[in-house]
Amino acid sequence: MQPNSGGNGSYVSGEILLTNPSTFCLYLGAKGEDQTKFNDYTHQTLGGWNFGGNGGIDKSDINEPDFSYPPESGAGGGGAVDLRLEYVDINSPPLDNISLEISLKSRIIVAGSGGGAVSNDNKFGMPGGSISAVNNGMYIFGGTQTKGELGKGMDAVDTDGNQGGSGGCGSGYRGCYNTLSNSIRGNNIFEFGGSGGSSYISGHPGCISPQYPSTTIANETTPFHESKLYFTKTNMKAGNEYMPDPLSDGYILGHIGHGVCRITFLFSPFCQTNAYCLLHDFSFLLHLVFVCLDSE
Repeated sequence: MQPNSGGNGSYVSGEILLTNPSTFCLYLGAKGEDQTKFNDYTHQTLGGWNFGGNGGIDKSDINEPDFSYPPESGAGGGGAVDLRLEYVDINSPPLDNISLEISLKSRIIVAGSGGGAVSNDNKFGMPGGSISAVNNGMYIFGGTQTKGELGKGMDAVDTDGNQGGSGGCGSGYRGCYNTLSNSIRGNNIFEFGGSGGSSYISGHPGCISPQYPSTTIANETTPFHESKLYFTKTNMKAGNEYMPDPLSDGYILGHIGHGVCRITFLFSPFCQTNAYCLLHDFSFLLHLVFVCLDSE
C-alpha cells in the first residue's frame, strides 16, 4: 500500500460570538490504524478515536498457497473532530446510547474524516466530505447531512470468499456507511477504500442541524443549531480541496494525520476592568481540521 493512501481530512472554520459564559467540549479525532501493523487475521484494524470505523479482513488469503503476512485487508477510518456542548466519556464502553445521542446532537461544528485504504492494488480511501462525502464503489457511501449514522463511521466486514477486505469508514457529522455483507459473493468486489464522513457548521448554508428529521431538505433555517449558537464567516473544505494549513500560513491539499484544532480569540476574553467581568462579550475564530488515515 502506498504511503498516505487513506482519505485526507476536511476543514471547517468560522467565527462565533459568545455573550454569556459558555463551556464547550473539544473532541480531537485520531487517524485509523494501518493494517500492516497487524500480522494476523483475527483482529480488525481499529478506526481512529472518536468513532472511525474498523477495517475489514480478507480471511480467504490465509488459504492461498503463496500466503504471507501482512494481511491484504482494510485500514481503519479516521475519527472525527468536533466541538460540542454536552460531554460524554467515549473511552469507557459500554456507552449509554441516550447520553451519547444527546452529546452527538450537541455538536455545533464538525469536520469530516477520511476513509481507510486497502492493501491490495493500492485502493485509496476517500476524502472527508464537506456538506456530503463521495461514495466509493457499489457498497460504500459517504456521509451526508441526513444519511449515515450520526457521529460514527461504520465498520467494514470480514470476508471469507475472496471478496477482499475494505477500508473502514470515516466518521463526521454523519459517518460513512456501507451495505457490505459476507453473503454477497464475487472475487475482490469489496476491495475499496472507505468513504469519508460529512462536515457540519451551525450557520453554514446547506447544513441540516440534528434537530431536524432525516427527510428534511436544506433551507435557510436548517443550518442553525437548536442551541442558537452559530458561526459566521464560515469556511468548509472537503479533504480533496485546498485548505488553510492550521500549522502554518500556507495551504494544503487535505489534512493528513491526527485531528487539529486552532482557536483564535478576536476579542480578549480577559477583563479589562475589575468589575462586571462577565458582562464583556467576546468572540473567537475556530479552525477544525478533520483527521484522515495516514498509512505508514
